Amino acid sequence: MTSRRSFIQKTGLLTGATLLHGITEAMPQAPVSLGEDIRSQLLVPEGKIYLNTGSLGPSPRAVLDTVVNAMWTLEKDPVSENWGRLGTEMEGVRKKVGDFIHAEPSEVLLTRNTTEGLNLICQVLPLEKDDEIITTTLEHGGGEVGLEFLELTKGARIKKVTLPLPPEREDEIVSAVVNAMTPRTKLVMLSHVNTVTGMVMPLAEIAKVTSARGIFLMVDGAQAPGLIPIDVKAIGADAYASSGHKWLLGPKETGFLYIRKGFPSRVPPVFTLSGLDAYSKSSGTRNVATMMGLGAAIDWHTALNPAQSAAYCMDLRKYCDAGLRKMNGLRMLSPENPKLATGIVSFELNNVKNTDVYASLREKNIIVKVLPQHNAIRISCHIFVSKANIDGLLKALQPLLS
Repeated sequence: MTSRRSFIQKTGLLTGATLLHGITEAMPQAPVSLGEDIRSQLLVPEGKIYLNTGSLGPSPRAVLDTVVNAMWTLEKDPVSENWGRLGTEMEGVRKKVGDFIHAEPSEVLLTRNTTEGLNLICQVLPLEKDDEIITTTLEHGGGEVGLEFLELTKGARIKKVTLPLPPEREDEIVSAVVNAMTPRTKLVMLSHVNTVTGMVMPLAEIAKVTSARGIFLMVDGAQAPGLIPIDVKAIGADAYASSGHKWLLGPKETGFLYIRKGFPSRVPPVFTLSGLDAYSKSSGTRNVATMMGLGAAIDWHTALNPAQSAAYCMDLRKYCDAGLRKMNGLRMLSPENPKLATGIVSFELNNVKNTDVYASLREKNIIVKVLPQHNAIRISCHIFVSKANIDGLLKALQPLLS
């Protein structure tokens, strides 16, 4: 198992006494424990149970230090650093992203968030009047806005597939999407991990159909990196957009876009007209500090081992799910099937308003997510959350359900 000292070295925390923030060499051989050790590297105050990484994740000190140090370095000599050493390091973040999602650096564009990445693709897709776009009724608004743009500017038609709540089997999900396709279908846009239910979309099976029929497959990956291992090649996506500020615990307003080589075949968006480099004449000046912070976040997760992190999140999710299923007054929306499940656990409330439950939990320093399209609550079980935190949630939730 990774030692605490080697973990600190890999994640960049052991860079000087001023950057240790309480993590000292007093326990050089203590094993890194997902949960407690990770929590100690965040700024979330003691006593607060933070269960909303699916909206925004709290960055570890290693990431914050990278951003702050880069800003200090940049401002001492802005031009020389921005287009010199720091600029070179910013460009290296594309390789880190590529390695993390199993893509070539030449297929990676650094963006500000998932929505920006998806919108860049939608701006140039060669759709025509009455071409069909397949998506689902459970997508995030940031993923839908690009589709609405295609509807307004190209005359394309959006078809939303209704997915079961909770989803139970992979084949029923695949069938629901594939059966909605017609000869007019030109684009399928799906979330890798669903923002409402936490379901892992069986994208590889869907991609077999879209590829054979010449249909573009665009993926909203906002909830996936940092939660589950990513392999965009195995998924079969033409484009895959994600953010750094959720499960990756990276700086806010960071993200990336994977674009399969040769896609789209026509003129690229103006933002990438000069190429996908971190800086180009078509991108203009970028925020080098936050992009380097994104690279630090990826380094941090890589040192932990993404497969190990995913297993921890699944174990915690199972614990949370089991506790919730013992309660009356709610209905689970997240899948019980481990092939479809992730560290996101969502439930619908039968007798009380989700906003009231949210407010009551917040008074107890427990932060959850309200799902506005349902009378539901979403829980994010990430690597800094402990079973004791889940126990605290369940104890506070029980009296609110009557």
